[in-house]
Amino acid sequence: MDAYIVLLTTAPQASIPEIIVRALEDESVYHFGRLLNSPQVAELVATEQFAQYGRLLELFSFGVLNDYKTAAAQLPQLSPQQLSKLKHLTLVTLASNEKVLQYDRLIAELDCSSEQEMEDLVIEAIYKNILMAKLDQKRRLVEIDFTVGRDVRKQDLPDIYAKLEAWSNTCEEALEKISADIETVNAEAAAKRDDNRNFTNTLQELRSNHVMAATEGLPRSDSQYESSEYQREAQRVGTDAS
Repeated sequence: MDAYIVLLTTAPQASIPEIIVRALEDESVYHFGRLLNSPQVAELVATEQFAQYGRLLELFSFGVLNDYKTAAAQLPQLSPQQLSKLKHLTLVTLASNEKVLQYDRLIAELDCSSEQEMEDLVIEAIYKNILMAKLDQKRRLVEIDFTVGRDVRKQDLPDIYAKLEAWSNTCEEALEKISADIETVNAEAAAKRDDNRNFTNTLQELRSNHVMAATEGLPRSDSQYESSEYQREAQRVGTDAS
């Protein structure tokens, strides 16, 4: 789009319609808001002679194929390249609103004569990186994974802001819940560690008490060495006595 904006700055007014047509047929361009809002185009379409080019840009910026059918009499006739692009843009709009699209609806909305033609349009859109989707021929539906955005009208901005704010609030609520869940899990883990520590201490105390009870009444010795010496001496005395 940058190249067409640069062309507008030096082109005479009579050449601007040709620039618009070239942009609409450019396979790499799918956003036209900058062209529509440029001072040169705004001045051109303000005249009755070229007003249809303003409507044409609005169609490719915000509209779908059915909009063209409704207002075809007020618009220039579309070339095959422009018609194909408008169908791609219509597909993008449909995919932005729903993540699963039925074959029958797509055939109708894209004005296709067969399932094969509709599938070809979807595949073309995927290869042009304006859409990521999977075709399920068995269930006759298209599952949408991703789609590019389209141009936005100024009057639609408040609604977009409201949706973004609602989304932000939902994210904040989710983060608060996650934080609360983390605190709960940490508290439960700390309590479990305390229980394990108390159990270990109690077990050690019981074992100590059991050892003390088992050794009660036995002669005490200061060391294992002294106990062994005592035993050897006892054995020697016994031998001498015999």
